[in-house]
Amino acid sequence: MYSLLRDIQQPFLTYFHFWPPHAPYRTHRDFYNRFLDDGLLDIQKPLNGFSVDSVSKNPSYLPNKRREYDESILYADREFGEFIDKLEESGLIDNTWVIFTSDHGELFERGIEGHRTPVLYEPLIRIPLMIFEPGRSTRMDVHAQTSAIDVLPTLLHVTGQSQVDWTEGETLPPYGQIAPDSDRSIYVLEASGSEKYSPLTNASVALIKGSYKLMYFFGYDQLGGPRSERIELYDVKNDSEELNDLSSAKRETASELLNELKQKLSEMNELYL
Repeated sequence: MYSLLRDIQQPFLTYFHFWPPHAPYRTHRDFYNRFLDDGLLDIQKPLNGFSVDSVSKNPSYLPNKRREYDESILYADREFGEFIDKLEESGLIDNTWVIFTSDHGELFERGIEGHRTPVLYEPLIRIPLMIFEPGRSTRMDVHAQTSAIDVLPTLLHVTGQSQVDWTEGETLPPYGQIAPDSDRSIYVLEASGSEKYSPLTNASVALIKGSYKLMYFFGYDQLGGPRSERIELYDVKNDSEELNDLSSAKRETASELLNELKQKLSEMNELYL
């Protein structure tokens, strides 16, 4: 792989997929049991309609899986470090933009686990996004609401390419000329139960706006069948563990966000009617 990079014609765009962490969690022997006695206290969180009895009734199951997952992250972290080392040795790092990110996290709480789940809690949707800029030697932390759809327009911008009109994202700070909108609407979707190229009938959608996150579930058998619906509302700025569902206490906020979310769903579904 590294010889291919050294000899490849420039400019180039390359995608590398680091497989771990991914079930079944089988880390390298160097990291086995690294977190066995880490002392992390697992916060007890409420079960919901997607909890599994066999998981929730075994108090050691999810903590053990979480440790195996963390061990796998160590393995992936080392491999990525070696990748960066090779880029430095070859000199490619001097004129190469490197973006490190992920598709999703995994959940080991609320009686839920698995590579795909209907829920959209923070451990699943908060993913790393690190940009290694050629020539930068100091760290810069940027705190802004963003989405995976922002990666493409950012790459086009920093490499001097023209934007394309079908992108929905924005150029990430600090590279964009306009400060990010703190009230921007960010959407997250899990719809593996819906048919391809059809309106969504079975899905979970989250809308994040400001400090609030609304989760909307519909069409799941666990919640009552095709016409079932459920919402949860969290102030993720002040309740990062999502322990306090505000959908009843803040009905007006929940209603406003739900209307916006349903309007977006309607726009997307129209393409497949």
